[in-house]
Amino acid sequence: MNPGRVTAFERLARHAEAFPRLEPLPEDASGLEPRDAALGRQIERQALRRWLTLRTLLERQLTRPWDRVEPRVRAALLGGAAQLFLMDRIPEHAAVAETVEWAKRALRPGAAGLVNAVLRGLAGMRQERRPPGQPAGHEPTREVPLEDGGAWILHEPVFSASPPERLSQRTGVPLPMLLRWINRFGMAETERLALHTLCTPPIVVHALPEGIPGGEPIAGTDACVWTGEHAALQATLTAHPAARVQDISSAMAVGLTADLAPRVIVDACAGRGTKSLQLAWVHRAAEVVASEPDETRRGFLRQTAERARAAGLGAIRVAEGETLRSLMGTVDLLVLDVPCSNTGVLPRRVEAMHRFAPRSLESLVQLQRRIVEEHLPLLRPGGALLYATCSLEPEENERQAEWLASRVDAAVPRTERRMPAGLPGEPPQAYRDGAFATLLTAVHPRGRKGPGLR
Repeated sequence: MNPGRVTAFERLARHAEAFPRLEPLPEDASGLEPRDAALGRQIERQALRRWLTLRTLLERQLTRPWDRVEPRVRAALLGGAAQLFLMDRIPEHAAVAETVEWAKRALRPGAAGLVNAVLRGLAGMRQERRPPGQPAGHEPTREVPLEDGGAWILHEPVFSASPPERLSQRTGVPLPMLLRWINRFGMAETERLALHTLCTPPIVVHALPEGIPGGEPIAGTDACVWTGEHAALQATLTAHPAARVQDISSAMAVGLTADLAPRVIVDACAGRGTKSLQLAWVHRAAEVVASEPDETRRGFLRQTAERARAAGLGAIRVAEGETLRSLMGTVDLLVLDVPCSNTGVLPRRVEAMHRFAPRSLESLVQLQRRIVEEHLPLLRPGGALLYATCSLEPEENERQAEWLASRVDAAVPRTERRMPAGLPGEPPQAYRDGAFATLLTAVHPRGRKGPGLR
């Protein structure tokens, strides 16, 4: 059987054991042909993104409660259902036969029989495929919305009569998250946000020269949507080291600093260095010190620093050991793109929607404040602080901005929030992540300084 499917089912089994506390699993495509690896990633991603939708459909075919089905059987059912409902290019017979074969090899013949019966029953629930652009002509209790703007029409109603619960079942966004959004944004905007999660985010590239094959310009920006092959993108980025892959909304935060003239910048939560490269592009006379505790991501940071050097941009230095301590009180611009709930980027962070909970949100808020407190001593008197998230939640955004304003004496902060944009069936140029940023200038921390850097 296809090794990509085997990988997907094995990974889904690990997710089924952990659900809803899902975390991204390390990528491992070793030994797989690129086509097989891509198939495996797609099955896994679609199953994770529409977990609750697929579970609702599967429960109609099961004679026992979902939670009493063993994890590896759940993995087979979710992976098979994802292929039947969400991956049009896979023939029905291949989706069912290969899923049943995996269940037989990885579990036992009895489990394979169950998987076969459930998936064949699931395929029989489909009445017709509504193409993109055609208005809905059936009750929403019978429609499974799809990424391309179309839908599967079911023979009979399956989804709840309650609008919030039905929206959760149809889109896969957990009900507690939807209820939070309904209270804040209203039902219509919440439905738009939920449908947005069905989109596959495009690859957006900034600072490419005009006319590069594979790039479709995004009006009003310096960016384009990459439509070429992945290998061609890697070659293009190598040939043009100033270019960077970054969503339009993510780029918004650093844009707030464009009228500053910092000499020393610290990007304290740098990750792989996308914002570090953007900072070096915007502030070419500055030194950007990029800090990241994870050694693997620090390796990517070093590659980013090499790219900046090759492009003749501002210098990027990767913080090692005592680097940050040596900068105490000297930094002109401190950038804190902090860990957050990721609710503004759920199409990219599908696991985040399932693990979201009030307790985890409280923990993140406290972590964000600790990061601020630990890094404030880096700023020189009168320096600037940029705080950013990819969250939609006020606890991580507006309320943190209010706390920051109370923590420091600063000029009136500049704040910008971007809502996610782009719906199933719309062109990739319409897609945007959600993001929040606030810039405080002339910062003077009040009272005692934070506990310092660990």
